Amino acid sequence: MNTERKIKSFQEVIKLTEEHKSKGKKIVQSHGIFDIIHPGIIKHIQSARAQGDILIITVIKDKDVHKGPGYPIFNEHLRAENVASLEYVDYVTIVDDTTPFECIKILKPDIFARGNDYKEKEPEAFKKLAFEEEAIIIAGCKVHYTSGTVSSSTHIINQFLEVYPVETREYLRKFREQYNPNKIIQLLQNLKDLKILVLGDTIIDQYYYCESMSKSLKDNLVVNRYLYDETFAGGVLAIANHIGGLCQNINLLTTLGEIDSREDFIVSKLRPN
Repeated sequence: MNTERKIKSFQEVIKLTEEHKSKGKKIVQSHGIFDIIHPGIIKHIQSARAQGDILIITVIKDKDVHKGPGYPIFNEHLRAENVASLEYVDYVTIVDDTTPFECIKILKPDIFARGNDYKEKEPEAFKKLAFEEEAIIIAGCKVHYTSGTVSSSTHIINQFLEVYPVETREYLRKFREQYNPNKIIQLLQNLKDLKILVLGDTIIDQYYYCESMSKSLKDNLVVNRYLYDETFAGGVLAIANHIGGLCQNINLLTTLGEIDSREDFIVSKLRPN
């Protein structure tokens, strides 16, 4: 099976999973960014493949990689091609991860393969960030901790590829030394009972998506065809929504125009709190 034939749409992988399960095959799934294929990743995939008959790799879309500026290093298609080139992998699919680990609930593999470095994490931190645990419970699959080098792609990128300026890297190093995950979670949770007043300007962001067709016959202009548009609550509305994810009681003070105030749209886009 060559690399291109291994890469499937998510719907194709769902169908293939059902077909293999009906034949009594044991399905193993590994989920992640897979930005750099290093020895730890290869060991992880080898160990995962040994647990079953079919190994499915779900690669997170670029839009859902929230590692900071410069990430991912490679786009989703290159990352999928790289991991598909490994002989241990049967199928690769690029998945939406807006709701983390949602693909596990849908695929329901027999075994979900986690990296060995998860054992080094503080249990309390993962207890509070329980998206993955919830997905595993709903899917009803077993968890296999793979063996191999404990070294994530993010760690390698941060340490050796100089994604951030020297000053930023030094700040992040000191931050990691000063705060562990439990401490950060505790500080964020302490914000929830604060009463917040947000002041600022309302901005309605409108985006019109087009595709270029050709040069106009009459003018030196490129003719574009309208595809679709999107409207977002921006400015102070976006700030209030972000803060509303941490605090329960938000008061927003802003001004709207008397003509076409878009008040209904704005209210519909604000968090309930």
